[in-house]
Amino acid sequence: MDYNEEITEEFQGVKLWWSANRTLSKTQRIVIYPVDDEKKSYKLTVHKRHIELITQSYISHVMKEGKEIETRNRQRKLYSNNPSQNWDGYRSNKWSNVLFEHPATFDTLAMDAKLKEEIKNDLIKFSKGKDYYARIGKAWKRGYLLYGPPGTGKSSMIAAMANLLDYDVYDLELTAVKENTELRRLLLDTSSKSIIVIEDIDCSIDLTGQRGKKTEKDGNEDEPSDPATKRVKKEEKKESKVTLSGLLNCIDGLWSSCGGERIIVFTTNYVEKLDPALIRRGRMDKHIELSYCCFDAFKVLNCLIVALMHSRYLRRIIWRLILIHCSEKSNHCWGKQI
Repeated sequence: MDYNEEITEEFQGVKLWWSANRTLSKTQRIVIYPVDDEKKSYKLTVHKRHIELITQSYISHVMKEGKEIETRNRQRKLYSNNPSQNWDGYRSNKWSNVLFEHPATFDTLAMDAKLKEEIKNDLIKFSKGKDYYARIGKAWKRGYLLYGPPGTGKSSMIAAMANLLDYDVYDLELTAVKENTELRRLLLDTSSKSIIVIEDIDCSIDLTGQRGKKTEKDGNEDEPSDPATKRVKKEEKKESKVTLSGLLNCIDGLWSSCGGERIIVFTTNYVEKLDPALIRRGRMDKHIELSYCCFDAFKVLNCLIVALMHSRYLRRIIWRLILIHCSEKSNHCWGKQI
């Protein structure tokens, strides 16, 4: 809508008039940071006998439709947390972002067909479960634990989940978080309709609180005399003080209810190394094992490869491997056989 333009709308038989206006500041101000002196506003005109309808129904209808349009038209992003020393200052943010354009979908994931369908149904059920979570008195969030050997598609699974639900992805790097309060501030700064990911949680930081004591070196090391350099070196040597209880409180405690429609995903190669309190049911609601390529997964790969490469020789090799697999009737996965 252009300025000074008027648009006529009808709501439940009532005619409304919208117009856009702007006013420029007539006073000169000296400010440290640049600001916009132009004030923009919308004006809604309606007959006074319809005021009750407008305030009780129409305004909430406009807000709801506006949020849905914004959600449909928004560009999904991949976020990464910035170090805390970069949070202060003009236009500084806790998260940096790029456009999320990962092509992975559940159709291209090579995995067991039944498990794939189960995960899809669970995700869709969660995204439509706002009333259910409010009825049972639980925060609208869900946890997924993805575990398995390296290279089995854990990151691709996360991308497929985001593409299915049209969610943003927050890649949380715990080693860049100095303490529990910083972790809390980071999570409070995330939006709804998002997936918060902590990859390789078993080796990112020590969440047991049992850190080994450092041995003192003999002799005095040369320390820089410049205070600024000294402070920078001190920050570099400073370890993360994020604790297991702090992480649990953020993802499943009182602070987890600040915001809704969030999925929390942990990935690990060694699930047995994780603390049971971290991955118990209720925190990580669904445990998904991603192993090497099995027979159903190999069929998906076959279809993808054949669709891309129209080679009779390649198809012959693929089907020969499938026949060998069927004849052996082996329970081993393809990755182990290869």
